Amino acid sequence: MIIEKAYAKVNLFINVLDTRKDGYHNLEMVNAKIDLHDTIKLEKTNSEGLVLIRSNDLFLSNQNNIVFDTAAYIMHRFMPDKGVIIDIEKKIPFGAGLAGNSADAAAIIKGINKLFELNLSYDEMVNIGVQFGADIPYCLIDDQAIVESIGEVITKVKLNLKGKQLFLLNPRVYVQTKDIFSLGDRNGFDNVDSTPIRNAIKSNDQESFIINMHNSLQKLSLDFNEDVKEAFEIAKSRLGETGLIMTGSGSTFIKIVNKDEQEVLKFVEDYREKYFVSVYNFL
Repeated sequence: MIIEKAYAKVNLFINVLDTRKDGYHNLEMVNAKIDLHDTIKLEKTNSEGLVLIRSNDLFLSNQNNIVFDTAAYIMHRFMPDKGVIIDIEKKIPFGAGLAGNSADAAAIIKGINKLFELNLSYDEMVNIGVQFGADIPYCLIDDQAIVESIGEVITKVKLNLKGKQLFLLNPRVYVQTKDIFSLGDRNGFDNVDSTPIRNAIKSNDQESFIINMHNSLQKLSLDFNEDVKEAFEIAKSRLGETGLIMTGSGSTFIKIVNKDEQEVLKFVEDYREKYFVSVYNFL
C-alpha cells in the first residue's frame, strides 16, 4: 500500500491573460500549498484493468471525473495487466477553487508511480497531468511557485510567510469554473500589473506582497453569486480588505494573517456553523 497526501492549493495572485486556440487561458499566478489535505491510499490488485475509486465524496466514487480518468490512463498505459484500488478520504471542499480534484489526481500519479515502480520523471508526470487538468502540474509539487501558461510553466520561489497563517472561508457554495471564465471572456478580466508582486517576492518584502495579492476573477464571481458576495462582505467587515482575496474562480476566500490572531480565531468560532472556515499553516 502507498499513502499520499493531496494538499490544497491556494492562488495568492492570478491574472487571466488571454484565451488560446485550444480553449485554455494563459495565466499568471503565484501559488502556495496549505496543510488542508485529502488522504489517498493505493493498493495493487491482480484484477486485470481494474481501476476502482472509493471515497466519502460521492462525486469521486462515481468514476466519472478527472481523478478517475487520470488513474485509468496511467494504469492502462503502463500496467494494463494489473489493477489498482484507490481510497480517498476527502477533506478539501468540492468546487471551492482549492484544486481538490487536481490535487487528488496529482497524488494518484505520484502514488501509482511509486506503487508499481514506474520510475517516471517529474516531467513525464507533468505531461500526463496536464492532459487532464491545468492545475495538476503544480499539484505535483509542494513548493510555492510562480505558475504561467496554462499551468505547466512552474518557477519555484520562496515567499516570506514567516509568522503567518492562512485564513480560509468557503461559503459552502459550488461555483463552476467554466461559468466564471465564460463571463470573463465576454466582459473582460480584472488584470493588474504583476511587477509589484514579483518585486515583493524578489526582495522578500512580506508587507508589499500581501498588499499586492490579487485575483482577476474575483469581481466576476462576486457579481455572479450573492451568497459568495455576502461571505466576502462579512469577512471584509470583520477582518479588513487588505490581502483578502478569492482563490481560483471561487467560492473560497483567503487572507494571510498573523499566527494565532485573536480576531481571526473569533471569526472562525462565530461562523463555523454557517461556513467552512478555519486557519491553516503554509507548507
